[in-house]
Amino acid sequence: MAEFTEDWFNEDSCITLADLVQRTDLLCGRVVEVGCWEGRSTIALANAAWPALVEAVDTWHGSPGEISSELAAERDVLGQFLANIASDTKGNVTVIQKDWRDHFAECRKPIRFCHIDATHTYEEVRDNVAAVMELLVPGGIICGDDVHHEPVRKAVLEVCGPSTNVAGNCWWFEKGAKDLGDLYREACATPSDIYEHLPTFVSLVEELQAKTVIELGTRGGVSTIAWLYGLEKTDGLLWSVDIDPAPELSHPRWTFIQGNDLDPDVVKSLPEADIVFIDTSHDYQQTLAELNVYRWKVRPGGKIVLHDTELAHPYGVNAYPRFPVKTAVEEFCTEEWLTWENHPNCFGCGIIDIPEEAS
Repeated sequence: MAEFTEDWFNEDSCITLADLVQRTDLLCGRVVEVGCWEGRSTIALANAAWPALVEAVDTWHGSPGEISSELAAERDVLGQFLANIASDTKGNVTVIQKDWRDHFAECRKPIRFCHIDATHTYEEVRDNVAAVMELLVPGGIICGDDVHHEPVRKAVLEVCGPSTNVAGNCWWFEKGAKDLGDLYREACATPSDIYEHLPTFVSLVEELQAKTVIELGTRGGVSTIAWLYGLEKTDGLLWSVDIDPAPELSHPRWTFIQGNDLDPDVVKSLPEADIVFIDTSHDYQQTLAELNVYRWKVRPGGKIVLHDTELAHPYGVNAYPRFPVKTAVEEFCTEEWLTWENHPNCFGCGIIDIPEEAS
């Protein structure tokens, strides 16, 4: 039975790792892990990849400047790794005790899957990811741990770009997958109840040089893609709230919260934003309440954007009043002495200006 001293790779990450490597089962190429420590991730990877061999690449001396180097000097980490691998795998692990740079320089065979969890400096992660990219086959996957560690996140985004995905603590990239630009252009070209407004969302982000957008209501993620595409240009972040589960979309710039957007705990958890986008139930009272709450989440000079201002009878909403979103916007702006403009196409899009000086 394997024994682990440190709990540096949790069970959820093991499940994610296993799922990702199995997606590449039909591809040709090597399965590689850079940074193995005592083998918790290696065991998950090897068992999921069986009967393929896993190249376990590590010095087992720890990372310079990190706690792992101190721990490695105190005990036999490689010995524990070997015991764990012998205990909990079917023997499909090849141990390569050397720096990854040396190994990749010597072995230039194609890679179908690589997991990186070694030194966490920006330079090391950037160079390691770039080296794997050169050898990654079409459809191959590269992934790693600790995506919320800023140097890791910065390096991964620099090399892999906006099509990087996030699952828990793990990041992953599939070579040949559609990037955010592809998804945005596809959304703009596919008729929907909102597609004509997507360029407006991107323009607003660029106009304000927005760093933070709050999206209330995601549904299938069409508007989410547009906001993320705009925020990619400003190095900004998107926070989305929906009472239903998240759409099938993942991005390192995106935080999704499942819950009621009027729940005080949800509101409190959200940052100040340059733009708040409202596209929820379309109920008059709900929209009015959201406007009154989220108006104070918008920085001076920002915008509130609402979809469906020209929808007279939203599905599942009381018939009174007609045009509930527009009615709520007009009442709110009159009460708060604010101005707004309405784009009547594609079910309508209202844009409320928040003055530079808070009222």
